[in-house]
Amino acid sequence: MPEPSPASPEVQPRVAISGMVVAGLVVLLVGVAVFFLMPADPYALRSSDWKRFTTRFVEPSGRVVDTGNGNVSHSEGQGYGMLLAVAFGDRRTFEKMWGWTKDNLKRPEDVFYSWLWSPEGGGKIADPNTASDGDLLIAWALLRAHEKWKSPDYQRSAAIILTEFQAKAIVTTPLGQQMVPGQVGFVRDGGVMLNPSYAIFPAYEELKTSFPSAAWQALADGGKDLIFKARFGKWNLCPNWVLVKPDAIDLAPGKPTEFGYDAIRVPLHIAWADPQSHLLEPFAAFWGGLDLAAVDPATVNLKTNEFGPYPALPGMQAVRQLTQAAVKKQKISVSDIAEIDDQEPYYSASLKLLVTLAINESFQPEKR
Repeated sequence: MPEPSPASPEVQPRVAISGMVVAGLVVLLVGVAVFFLMPADPYALRSSDWKRFTTRFVEPSGRVVDTGNGNVSHSEGQGYGMLLAVAFGDRRTFEKMWGWTKDNLKRPEDVFYSWLWSPEGGGKIADPNTASDGDLLIAWALLRAHEKWKSPDYQRSAAIILTEFQAKAIVTTPLGQQMVPGQVGFVRDGGVMLNPSYAIFPAYEELKTSFPSAAWQALADGGKDLIFKARFGKWNLCPNWVLVKPDAIDLAPGKPTEFGYDAIRVPLHIAWADPQSHLLEPFAAFWGGLDLAAVDPATVNLKTNEFGPYPALPGMQAVRQLTQAAVKKQKISVSDIAEIDDQEPYYSASLKLLVTLAINESFQPEKR
C-alpha cells in the first residue's frame, strides 16, 4: 500500500496540532520571561517589610509591642498597626489587633482607649488617660477596614468613636480648632498644651468623605496654623510640645524643648496629605543644611540649637527622604526607602512603614 502524500488528510491534522502546541509554548515561555524580567512596581508596599514587622513587633494576641520603651503598648501603636494591616490586606492580623485593643485598652467610662499599657505584673493599664491621636487612628483604621472588607461592625465602631471625639477631643484656641492631646491635664498654665504631631492630615481628608463633618476641615486648618506659627530656634522647627495661650505661643513648660521623636511625624503627616505644602520647607531646609555624613541628630534643642546625643533612627531618616523629595519635587518611590532590618526598634520600623504607605498613596505620578 503506497504511503500517503504530504497533502493527504491523514497527515495535515497532525502537523496543524503540532504547530499550535509549539506556538502556545512559545507564548507561554515569552510570558514567563517577561514576568520574571519585568521590574517590580517601585511604588508597591513590600510584603517582606510587613512580615518582618509583624514577626518582631506583633504578638499572637494582636498586641503591638514598643520594643524601644520597655515593651509597652499604646493606643497610637495599635492604631498605626491596624492602619497598616488594612494597607497590606492582612485582615487576620487586623482582627487580632482590634480585638486586643478592645479587650485591654477600652476605658469603661467612655468610648475612648487608655493610651498606655505595661506588661509588668502580667499586664495592666499604666496610664488610663487617653491619647487623642490614638483614638483617631483607631477610628480611621476601622473606616478603611470597612471600605476594604465591607464590615458594618467596623463602620459602626468607628462612628461611635468619632462622634464622641468631636464632642470631647476638640478644643477652641486662638489658633482655631485643635485636637486636645488627652482627656485630662492639657488645659493648663493659662492655655492649652498641644502636640503638633497629633494633626493627622491624611485622616482629616478622608474623614470629610467617610464621616462627613465640618470638624475635620476645621482641625486641618487649625493644625496648619499651629505648625506655621509654632516655630522655634535657629531653624524654625516645630516642637514636640507647645503651649498656646491667648496672647502667646510658647514651648511647653515641663516638656523637653525639642524637635524630635514626636515632631518627626509632623512633616510625615503633611507630606502624606499634600506633598506640595509650603509647611514642609523649614524641615527640608534644616536637613538640607546639615552634613549628614557627619551628623544626623534625632533631636534638636529649640532653645539652645544644640543637637541631642543620639543619631536619627532609620525611620526618621526615611521621613527626611520623603520631606526633601516633596520640597525639591523629586521622584521618590517605596524602593528608595531602606527595608526594615532585624536590629531597628519598633518606632523606627513603624515610621518606615508609614513613609512607604504615604509614598504609595500620595507620591505615585498617576495618583497626583
